[in-house]
Amino acid sequence: MRISTKLPVAAALFAFVILSASVAIGLVQQSRILDQQVFEKLEATADGRRNEVRRFLDGIRLDAQQTAANMMTQQALFGITGAWAKLGDDPATELHRRYIDENPNPVGEKFKLESAKKDNYDRAHRQGHTTFLKHKEAQGYYDIFLIDADGNVVYTVMKETDFGTNLKTGPYKDTGLAKVFQKVIQSDDPNVFANSDFESYAPSSGAPASFVAVPIIMNDRKVGVLAYQLPNDQINAIFSNTRGLGKSGETVLVDSAGFLVSDSTRTPDDDTLKVSIHSPMLQAAQSSGDASGTIEGYRGMSSFAAIVPLQFGDVRWSVIALIGEEEVWAQVVSAGLKSVGFGIVLILAGSLVGVVFSRSLTRPISELVGSMGRLANGDTNIDLKGLERSDEIGDMVRSVAVFRRAEIDKRDLESENETRRAATETERRQREAERATAQAELTEAIDVLGSALQRLANGDLTATIQKPLTGNLDRLRLDFNASLERLSGTVSAVHGNVAEINRKSSAVSSSTADLSHRTEQQAAALVETSAAIRQIMDAIRHSSERAENASRLALEARSNSDKSGEIVGGAVDAMQRIENASSEISKIINVIDEIAFQTNLLALNAGVEAARAGEAGKGFAVVAQEVRELAQRSATAAKDIKALITKSGEEVANGVGLVRQTGSVLSAIAGQVVQIGDHIHSIASTSKQQSASLNEINAAVGRMEDVTQHNARAAEQTNAEMAGLTRDAEMLSSLVGQFTVEAGSASVQNRFADQRDTGFSRTPTSGSAQPAAPAAPVRPAAKPRVAPAEAGSRSVASPARSLMDKISVGLGAKLSQAKDTKSGSDWEEF
Repeated sequence: MRISTKLPVAAALFAFVILSASVAIGLVQQSRILDQQVFEKLEATADGRRNEVRRFLDGIRLDAQQTAANMMTQQALFGITGAWAKLGDDPATELHRRYIDENPNPVGEKFKLESAKKDNYDRAHRQGHTTFLKHKEAQGYYDIFLIDADGNVVYTVMKETDFGTNLKTGPYKDTGLAKVFQKVIQSDDPNVFANSDFESYAPSSGAPASFVAVPIIMNDRKVGVLAYQLPNDQINAIFSNTRGLGKSGETVLVDSAGFLVSDSTRTPDDDTLKVSIHSPMLQAAQSSGDASGTIEGYRGMSSFAAIVPLQFGDVRWSVIALIGEEEVWAQVVSAGLKSVGFGIVLILAGSLVGVVFSRSLTRPISELVGSMGRLANGDTNIDLKGLERSDEIGDMVRSVAVFRRAEIDKRDLESENETRRAATETERRQREAERATAQAELTEAIDVLGSALQRLANGDLTATIQKPLTGNLDRLRLDFNASLERLSGTVSAVHGNVAEINRKSSAVSSSTADLSHRTEQQAAALVETSAAIRQIMDAIRHSSERAENASRLALEARSNSDKSGEIVGGAVDAMQRIENASSEISKIINVIDEIAFQTNLLALNAGVEAARAGEAGKGFAVVAQEVRELAQRSATAAKDIKALITKSGEEVANGVGLVRQTGSVLSAIAGQVVQIGDHIHSIASTSKQQSASLNEINAAVGRMEDVTQHNARAAEQTNAEMAGLTRDAEMLSSLVGQFTVEAGSASVQNRFADQRDTGFSRTPTSGSAQPAAPAAPVRPAAKPRVAPAEAGSRSVASPARSLMDKISVGLGAKLSQAKDTKSGSDWEEF
């Protein structure tokens, strides 16, 4: 496919891909944004409905508490409960007959009867009924209940079958009304509030109902309960608002089991407590808070939903805001169709622009291709158009022009090069002949020099070159012969000196080995001495520490003894105070005894006066008798207390004597502790002085041991170095022995010896060259510090043992000494 065809197709494909990707990305982004907006709107709507319901329920709570605290409510309950007891054995049947069975108003309008006009109950009923009825209609409640403390429903506005029943034992003991009553009546909180979930209530023909209850308190006593029955009409009104939720969206209130508490506005039937929503989001919202996602199956569709929890009193509901997925996706599809239509128009426009643009590019390129074909065939008379263009096509035309110029220049150079090639060939032949002659001479010189170097490599120092070489190469022969002569003399001198070095190294190595052995023996003796001193120091240190601890404990014992004396003195004073207090209490008991005696007399007189009063004074006579008995019990108790206090005084006196004896014994113990502390302190001071002396001795021995160890290591290192020097001398002798020198090389050696700066001298006892010392005379080797033991050497006592004897005398105790083990050779003191 030609470029003129490819460019329009590529432009169309490029536009199609770019626009398709843009449309797809836009649709995906728009879908995400739409989903996010939908969930945000649903969450905001659900939160708004929750706030509306919460305000409505909080208003009911506040109204119930205010109504219960109203004086009119309290008086109504007081009057009704007072007349309740006079309704007979079966108040519920009597009230049903009066206000339900004989009520002329139809069912649902029984509340219009204000009074049956028969007894006090009817009068009390009439006083409160008008107010409660107005309050019910004003607030939109279904019914208002007054319940006494025993659980009797003594009053209702609507007069249904629960009127007059007992919520503890009656047929409605398991209803929500009974549950809120039980919670309120059993709570000790005067501000308790109870409510129940919506459920089917039989007295109201099975309609959904929820109950709230608060206590009625008079004179700080709970006399009954005020309860409201709430229908879900007002809640339905709150959740019937579907503004902003499209054609399929709504908000509903569900209980913990998922059943609808509010009726759905999108269905014709009543869904309350009949339709349920099943979704894991409900459990998540009930346990952890807000949740959002999708709900399947509700109203036969898939919905986007947001759920928020609603807690009111004892009940936890969930507010759900939802909208159908089809309605949401319909907006995405509509937006997508619009984007696709706009993209098709852009693709067509882009394709047309691509065709026009490709034609403007391919026409000059086709003309340029034809010109290049002619140039390739050798035709340089071509017409190039577009040399003045500044784009890539102009660059291509100018490049073809360069190729045409190059073709013309190439033809001119070919003719000129042919002429030069003939002259160059003759000069090349002459240079090759000269180079062959020089190469032959160089090859000969290399062969002669290589043969001599081969002999030199084999150790022959007599391999001089006698045959002269041609030209400048003969200088190389002379230099090689001179170097070989000097090397031969040097090797001869080195060979002689190596033997002398080897002899002297052997002597030094023997002396060094003897020194190393004796230094090791001395170091071992010092190590044993140092170890023994450390053991003695450890023993003295432990003794000193124990003496110091004993001294410190003696001081503490003395201090505790002094404190014990003070405590004993305080105890004696305290017992003296207790004894004084017992005397004061005895005086008070005597006064109480006298008061009891006088009270007994007064009670006796009161009893006589009451007897004189006859029937009217019987009650006072009983009181006087009780007072008399109380006075007698007080007198008896006073006597018992006095006896106990007397006995306590005697025991306290005995305790004082014992405590004083304890103080005397502790004083004697304190004196003895002081004497013990002085002795222990003296022992601790002596141990410290001994420890200080041993520390100085140990430091001196340690320094001696370090010096000896350093000497031993130096001797060992010197011995090792001398052994290595001996081996190196032997190796050097073997290496020098590989060279072959001339018989007359001694003259060369003598010539070298005359030069002092070379470091060689002649030895009269040997014909070979020996290493010479510098200009200064050579001193003999120093005598070793440790001389070998001779046969007549005497044994000298060890200085370490003398030091140990001195330590033993300083401590006042004899230390066990180990016998010297006699070795194969004696050793000298050094």
